[in-house]
Amino acid sequence: MTERPTQIDDEQQRVAELLRSFDDAPAPARLHRRVEALVAEHDKGPARRGAERRDPRSAERAWGRRPFSVLGFAAAGAVAAVAVVLVVALAVLGGNGGSNTLSLRQAAAPTLRAATLPAPPESGTDRARLAAAVDGIPFPYWEDRFGWRSTGTRSDLIDGRAVTTVFYADAAGRRIGYAILAATPAPRIGGGGVRIWRGGVSYRLLTANGAAVVSWLRDGHLCIVSGRGVSSATLLRLASWSDREASAS
Repeated sequence: MTERPTQIDDEQQRVAELLRSFDDAPAPARLHRRVEALVAEHDKGPARRGAERRDPRSAERAWGRRPFSVLGFAAAGAVAAVAVVLVVALAVLGGNGGSNTLSLRQAAAPTLRAATLPAPPESGTDRARLAAAVDGIPFPYWEDRFGWRSTGTRSDLIDGRAVTTVFYADAAGRRIGYAILAATPAPRIGGGGVRIWRGGVSYRLLTANGAAVVSWLRDGHLCIVSGRGVSSATLLRLASWSDREASAS
């Protein structure tokens, strides 16, 4: 009798660990396998009880090996509940492989690659912007105000989403990448991090691939700024600067 509560507690711990793993995409394939295993484990109970009803002697043997316990039924119920929770989570993530979720490494990867196209110039009509945009969302011009000049661009596809990245460098030779994903709605990013609010916008600060990363939304589009050897505070200051501030000054 003393072992049953421990089994239930262990199962609850497994549930908590699985739920925490939902942030680390891609997870759906693993979750599918886990759900199938849990369901199969739980289904052994009804199948066994059905056989015991058909053969009373097998029932006697079964109960002789495993005494009746209310906690035993509770443990089986816990397994079923776990399966239900995971199925719901899979539905939220997308049963076809989490199509609206990107891992942190996936999302930040283009910002750490090499430029393949020339740097966009400053906009001829707006001193706060570059002559480059994604779905009407412009890349910022940071050279005069912050000392970060544009040095190149590149285009990528991440999980079927078009991504444009503009690279910047400062006088010390440090380099950062600013990526805007064209797809809407913006994908969810897994991997934890710290959220900071600036001007009514939520910014997420993380570390991936050895680089500081800041992600946020602009007009429903996911934006990411990252760089090695650059502090999160610097990236947050750049990311949270509004081009409207320069236009009004």
